Amino acid sequence: MKPLQSMANNALKNTQTIIDEFGPRLAGTSACLNAADAIASKMEAVTDKVEKEHFFLYQGAFLGWIRILVVLYLAGGVLLWLNQPLVTVILLVLGLLILVLQFFLYKPLLDRFYPKKTGCNVIGTIEPEQDVKRQIIVSGHHDSARIFNFFIHQPKLYNLRVTGGIGLIVLMLLVGVFNVIVDLPTVELVLTIIVTAGFLLTGQMWFFASKNGTPGAGDNLIASTMTLELGQYFKNNPLQHTRIIMASFDAEEEGLRGARAYAKTHKQEFQELDTTLLNVDCPYYLKDVFFLTSDINGSVELSTELAKDLVTIATQKGYPAKHQPIAFLTGGTDAAELAKVGVKATTLMAMPWNNNERASVYHTPHDTVDAIEIEAVQATLDIFTEYIQQQDQK
Repeated sequence: MKPLQSMANNALKNTQTIIDEFGPRLAGTSACLNAADAIASKMEAVTDKVEKEHFFLYQGAFLGWIRILVVLYLAGGVLLWLNQPLVTVILLVLGLLILVLQFFLYKPLLDRFYPKKTGCNVIGTIEPEQDVKRQIIVSGHHDSARIFNFFIHQPKLYNLRVTGGIGLIVLMLLVGVFNVIVDLPTVELVLTIIVTAGFLLTGQMWFFASKNGTPGAGDNLIASTMTLELGQYFKNNPLQHTRIIMASFDAEEEGLRGARAYAKTHKQEFQELDTTLLNVDCPYYLKDVFFLTSDINGSVELSTELAKDLVTIATQKGYPAKHQPIAFLTGGTDAAELAKVGVKATTLMAMPWNNNERASVYHTPHDTVDAIEIEAVQATLDIFTEYIQQQDQK
């Protein structure tokens, strides 16, 4: 019998302790690096080996596309009034290319233009009692997000502001193309007035994200502290043929840069040994548990087989659960970076996850420990321990 309530309570307690000591943990800051050190110290008590893997990130680059699009939209509008639609088209094509590469696909297009900082992944390993036939990584991330102002001020308008803002950029591009190929001055004037007025919406995106960080309890420090509890459990209940790797990634909120660095470093190892990733992100509410079958705005395929296996375990234990692809324009999780190098991966999430609805505390100052249901933490620990034990018996 797994001591689930005790494990969940310990995870929540450790989460609170780290937040009390270090506060918000934006990637690249001393607070985030110190939190990584604290997690590493706790890991040492429950693992055979702990490593801190440092890497470089470029602070602020991941969301840099937002203000670039705002500037290009404003410039494009001015150029339409100056009867330079071709230049408008060129600028907006450039802007949309940045959007696609930097956000839709998480490519490091803008990194070189932002301050270079150091991040730190914390990796703990527990070896089995006999020969290693497989390894299972359980992971979360300890960095916290920047506060998203759109989730604080009129959050019900979030989808309109973001999707509508991007839609207006596409509309201005089409107006520019129309003005290049068609000579209808009155129509051109009306369309130019419409897209110029659209700056009232698009311009708001300049204020999308604050410079300040969230407490980051549910997104996603609780996932890192849950790996500590899983480590303790399997230290006390040794596996026979399964290596457990506990990973607390950094810089997830900077475009998955920590998981990407880890995947690059260990790619050869993953190709030589059967490896599975059980990632956790935003485990707030038991009723909303689901497992991802795709990632990074749908551009990366995760393991549907793994997601289905975990759903089966969850339902057998009486937990509500389903599997689903990630919604477009909702970003990505660390599972994507390991899936890219051949790891069988999924992410457990437990909150509404679409463009119309998310947890009210998500990316806000209210992302505190009391926003996390202990039942969601217990369910996650229960599902993962059961899956790991089943795999070890194969």
